[in-house]
Formats: sequence, C-alpha cells, structure tokens
Amino acid sequence: MKSLRLLACSLAMLFLLASVSPAFSGPVVVVKTAPPAAKRVVVRPKSPYKHGVWVSGHWGWRNGKYVWLDGKWVKARTGFVWIDGHWQETPGGWKWIEGHWKKL
Repeated sequence: MKSLRLLACSLAMLFLLASVSPAFSGPVVVVKTAPPAAKRVVVRPKSPYKHGVWVSGHWGWRNGKYVWLDGKWVKARTGFVWIDGHWQETPGGWKWIEGHWKKL
C-alpha cells in the first residue's frame, strides 16, 4: 500500500513538472556585463493575425556577446496579456527574465 501511494505521488509530481510553462523552464542566463542601453528603432510590419500581439525585440546573449533579436507578431491568447522579457540586475550579474503570458 505504501509503495502504491509513493508511485501515485511520483506520477503526480512528474505530471506537475511536465505541465510547467516553457517560458519559465528554460536555462537561466546570467551575464556579468550590462546589456547595451540603446534599443533599436524598428518599424513594425503589419500583423499577420487579426488580434496579433507584438513581442518586442531585445538584446540576447549568444556565444559570449550581446546580439539583437528582432521582435515578432504572435497570436493573442484570450484572457491573457503579454509581458515582455527584460534584463534584471542581480548581485551575480544581469539575469534574463523571459517574456510570458499573464492571466488577466
């Protein structure tokens, strides 16, 4: 009986871990140098979706340096608002906080 309960708890934990949003389960990026201050001026193309949401471009960390990653249109999610990703200063350096959908 005890082993059956342990198995059920283990399966429930696996299901819970598998259902975590990928926006929060990616690798943690911490960089010692601050990202470039200037944002690039971008003319947004027309949305390919009726209710598109613009995900802003940002400075990403690739192969040991900052590179500009262009913005893009994504399909809106009913009942959610998009929160852009951003760099946050921490005692260990600059940490990338992924963009994500927030429930209204």
